[in-house]
Amino acid sequence: MVTREENEDLTRVEGDAPMGRMIRDHYWVPFALSSNLGHESGPIPVRLLGENYVAFCAEDGRIGVLDELCPHRRASLVLARLEGNCIRCIYHGWKIDVSGCVVEAPTQLVRPERFVAGVEVTHLPVHEAGGLAWAWLGGGDAPPPPEFPWEDARYVYWCMGRVPANWLQGVEGTIDSAHVGFLHRTWHEETAQRAEHANLGLALQQLPTYETQDCEYGMRAAALRPAADAKTYVRITEYFMPLVTLVAVGRAQPRDGSMFVSLPVDDTHHVLFYGYFSDEPQYATDEMPGLIAADVVPDPFDFIDLRGDRANRWGQDRTLMTEGHWSGFGRTLLEEDAAVQSSMGPILDRTKEHLTSGDAAVAHARRLLLDAVRAAQGGALPPGSARTPGGVRMRNALEAVLDDGQRWEDVALDQIAG
Repeated sequence: MVTREENEDLTRVEGDAPMGRMIRDHYWVPFALSSNLGHESGPIPVRLLGENYVAFCAEDGRIGVLDELCPHRRASLVLARLEGNCIRCIYHGWKIDVSGCVVEAPTQLVRPERFVAGVEVTHLPVHEAGGLAWAWLGGGDAPPPPEFPWEDARYVYWCMGRVPANWLQGVEGTIDSAHVGFLHRTWHEETAQRAEHANLGLALQQLPTYETQDCEYGMRAAALRPAADAKTYVRITEYFMPLVTLVAVGRAQPRDGSMFVSLPVDDTHHVLFYGYFSDEPQYATDEMPGLIAADVVPDPFDFIDLRGDRANRWGQDRTLMTEGHWSGFGRTLLEEDAAVQSSMGPILDRTKEHLTSGDAAVAHARRLLLDAVRAAQGGALPPGSARTPGGVRMRNALEAVLDDGQRWEDVALDQIAG
């Protein structure tokens, strides 16, 4: 159990909160799917750690992320026109290029060139890789971004959804393997019938025991479940602090997995970027296995599209439950996570929890985050910091059926060595 002060330090990201400061100073932050950043789509609003920005794709393909409000009279640039590699405010025609330089100020008639040279516009460095766009909020020269295993996969699928709950509620949901056999039971029972996802059936049969291990970028968590013939089914989740989790997808393949990235929008909202990657070619024509109902057309900016709040049980379909669906959320699997996380309240009060052995990975992650904040405040690099000399590369999630006496740590080391 955490104290009230610790809960505050874990969750708050706005302003000069210690957690928000650590994330800004040490980690690249995702802000959009690359697929949502076409030049023809126009500018899009972006909110990161309590601050508002505008993102747009220049004609030459570069991505600009600027302060949302025009430096002239502070009108929103979400309304702006895109002209070549620039964004132009519709209010008075001020024009700013993709690198954040004001190039035209039509209302300044005296020495306009000298005037615009003195106008500063907040501009964030951007990195695109593997279908996600990331921003650096730490100021100065941006360090190299981390390397993630999906970035060179043959096939990558991403979606995004908005959740009215604190970012850590999202992260903890991605680390917690114990809820899979309950909350997602109906979705996974259907997916497990597919031969390539047969291992999901093992995840549904038993609750896991947990073992965790620190690594250079955060934590490795092994969910262990008994299997036939004295064997053990293990799912090894990789947690790249503070925002990224990789989870196995039930196929026991070394080059695929599900990825979750929880973006802290502000103290009481987060955006989930969910995806999976594979080197298997059949996934190029099968974008959402076991993830979305056949009759649902997803919103590219909000795949989850949560239908309500406490007053209507966050859109839960009780008739669907009586017909056999476990959770009553039949539109998308991610809707189940979003509804439960939202039901905890905008910021979960962790001082009132009663954790069990099945929460070992969640408890370990909280302690890692608190220790990382303290380290950053003392001038040390937290795990996975982009400022780490030589950079950091995240390893793939893994699952396996272990023989009697075989250690999951050795399986993980085999993967690392390979």
